[in-house]
Amino acid sequence: MTGPGGEADRPAPDAGGDAARAAASAAGRPLSGRQAGIPGRHRYQIRVRGRLGPTIRSAFPALRARAEGGDTVLTGVLADQAALYGVLAAAEALGLELLEVRRLPPRDEPRAPSS
Repeated sequence: MTGPGGEADRPAPDAGGDAARAAASAAGRPLSGRQAGIPGRHRYQIRVRGRLGPTIRSAFPALRARAEGGDTVLTGVLADQAALYGVLAAAEALGLELLEVRRLPPRDEPRAPSS
């Protein structure tokens, strides 16, 4: 069935159950520090609106979650761009509001001085 403007209707996201399991599968597994240095693997910081509870945080095993103000910041190393898209798809499936996605510099790479 299509909605206004020819867009396909989607079922409303389920905050738990099957959606959480699918999100965890799409988000992948954490990488060790040694794997993080392999080309194609990057550290990311993803900010979503609201404080995520333990059930929703468990959908992102490759990422560390911390509350910052009223938002949650997920940080970690992802294998490649496909893994990043998997995390973003999981966030969408869980109905999370995405605020920011940043690729972080490698930990051993010095940051450019700010002027």
